[in-house]
Amino acid sequence: MIKEIDKPEEPPKIAVKFANTVFLFGILYSILLIFYATYKIYNPPEPVSQAFYIICIIYGGVIATLFGFGLKRLSNNLKVNLSVLFFTIGITVYGFETYLEIFQEEKSQREIIAKQMDIPYDTRTIMEVVDDLRDSGVDAYPNVGPWQHLTENDVIYNLGGISNSTTILGNESGYYPVIETDEHGFNNPKGLYNKNNVDIVLTGDSFTEGISVHSNESISAVLRQLFFNVISVGKSANGPLIELAALKEYAEPLKPKIVVWLYYINDFEELHRELQSSILRKYLNEDDFSQNLISRQDEIDGVLKNYVQIEEERLANQSVIRISKLYNLRNRINLTPTPTPKHTSISTPIFRDILKKSKQMVSDWGGKIYFVYLPGFERYSIGNEDLFRDFVMQTVTDLNIPIIDIHQVVFDPHPDPLSLFPFRMYGHYNAEGYRLVAEAIGKRLEADGYVPIESRE
Repeated sequence: MIKEIDKPEEPPKIAVKFANTVFLFGILYSILLIFYATYKIYNPPEPVSQAFYIICIIYGGVIATLFGFGLKRLSNNLKVNLSVLFFTIGITVYGFETYLEIFQEEKSQREIIAKQMDIPYDTRTIMEVVDDLRDSGVDAYPNVGPWQHLTENDVIYNLGGISNSTTILGNESGYYPVIETDEHGFNNPKGLYNKNNVDIVLTGDSFTEGISVHSNESISAVLRQLFFNVISVGKSANGPLIELAALKEYAEPLKPKIVVWLYYINDFEELHRELQSSILRKYLNEDDFSQNLISRQDEIDGVLKNYVQIEEERLANQSVIRISKLYNLRNRINLTPTPTPKHTSISTPIFRDILKKSKQMVSDWGGKIYFVYLPGFERYSIGNEDLFRDFVMQTVTDLNIPIIDIHQVVFDPHPDPLSLFPFRMYGHYNAEGYRLVAEAIGKRLEADGYVPIESRE
């Protein structure tokens, strides 16, 4: 007689319920991953390869299918065993991620170098600096500007920052520069617009704004110290299209004798992003288009302050969001979206059109435009040259715009060009670098006949 094989005992009902819950959670997690990846494909925070998110969608679909199959087809015993395994793996992974988020604060390379050089380094985050200032009674804000695409809703597209405010810039030199913005949110002393006698307007990006140094060490500040009557309408992450828009909104009403256009090597990347904005494209395609921003500062301030409040609330929950996305673990194994080149072949002719229109605008009010080429760190650290340098220089030459090549007149002849960057690292120029740039611009303008204020008296 053949002995019957004993069937395994059914697990307790509570164990089966736990297993079903784990499997259902796995399905839900996979579906959320699919929705999140789909959203990111159509709303990327920056230009990245879609391959990462497509893989996430496929992965989520496969995992959801497997969990669904297991929930319906597997025996209760196998489901219980697998659910314990999955639960243990999940707790371990998210436990380690939580540990990395809370306890593993990585020191930045700048902080390490600062310690080696015995230079004080402020380890606070920018929001901690803002909060400390607010606690002391100062109504401070982080630096905000056009780069957030705050109001791409046909209402307003700001080009400046929060006006008349204490603003905190980024830490590249060991400290957070604290500046007071002017009536339109730019890094200038207050009252310059009211004088109605501005001779020179600078337009550009963060180098023009004066990121990484105190307000009296920016390019425009040094030019004022040299008795040039100048204001800056530069903001971080500006590209050529926003720089054209800034001239239309803030320079044209002042009609300065000179416009100084400061170009940096990532301008084509910024231009690609700017071309996505229907409002910004109007500055190039419509001759008389203007948002009249110079008279709408109260509205701009309201939009920007609301944005800062939303960002502060988001940052308050940032750790939870980062943990849920396994941010730290994915970064350590390089499981992140791959950035894609931001420039396209269409950017180069549009760049020429933007410069041509800018020159015409300045000429129409009787002014003159200069083009300043700002070199980047990698040219002197590893010998990498700007891929677009030859094209840019030829384009500017063809348009008969005078060029001030900062590589040629400042960095190349300098005995140690890396010393002009904070901690000899990638980033913006330090105070000495900005000073030399300003002096080179001033020297060229004087050589071309501009008379500083002091010399007129």
